[in-house]
Amino acid sequence: MSLKIYDLEFMAPRYPSYETRFGPELTTVVRALLVANGIVFVLQFLENLILKTSWIGGILALNPALVLKGFVWQVVTYSFLHVQFWNLLMNMLMLWMFGGQLEEHWGSKPFLKFYIFSNLAGALAAVIAAFFGMSPGIVVGASSAVYALLFAYALTWPNREMLFMLIFPLKAKYVAILFMLILLFSGGGAIVYTSLIGGVVSAFFLVRFYSGWKKISSGSSSWSLSRYLQKRRFLRYQQEMENRENAKDRVDKLLEKISKEGMDSLSRSEKKFLNDASQKYFNE
Repeated sequence: MSLKIYDLEFMAPRYPSYETRFGPELTTVVRALLVANGIVFVLQFLENLILKTSWIGGILALNPALVLKGFVWQVVTYSFLHVQFWNLLMNMLMLWMFGGQLEEHWGSKPFLKFYIFSNLAGALAAVIAAFFGMSPGIVVGASSAVYALLFAYALTWPNREMLFMLIFPLKAKYVAILFMLILLFSGGGAIVYTSLIGGVVSAFFLVRFYSGWKKISSGSSSWSLSRYLQKRRFLRYQQEMENRENAKDRVDKLLEKISKEGMDSLSRSEKKFLNDASQKYFNE
């Protein structure tokens, strides 16, 4: 299925009327995800062609039974695997079409958080289904995140018009419903259901009920290596000053003890402390 979007929000201001284009610009995170999925698919293809094995799929695909036994990395890695090229093509097309505009709208970091959470939600749905005896089998693909992006797009811009199959102008909210019905009756079985549930639930939760993932630290408080190192140096300096002050107080007490009772009144550890303190703090 092909989609063409009448994008009214991302047009150059110098044009008095709107323009149409096929899809959004290729944004940073979307580009990285497209490349990563493509590379993994090529590796899978070469493995099957040359080695006649499926080691990559066996280790990285989501097997709910193995996840419950400790193969927890599969809840992340499964989303980069695709068995068939057409499935990869459709997922990546939808990732580009919907994800690009959402990344422009939210920002790269919040978009990546949304994408990861949506894939985790799909994995969780599959594991829960398996736990209650409704195992979807081996799960692969980025469908959960892609469905989540579709519904997040519809929730964000419900009345934005799109050309469905390049022919029918439909609002985004109706396109999302139409896609959901197509998926439900596509015969994909439990894998489609768990991915769809994970995507829809995560999209509704993140867009409608919880917005903390969208927050980005202000420039003054955002993490950076230089500020981190500067803070470490300052903390070390503070600790050094505190140690110096404590050493001075103890040295004063020991000197007072010597003046009253003589040098022999000091224990071996006290003499060692005086010697170390004089070399470290008072020999400048």
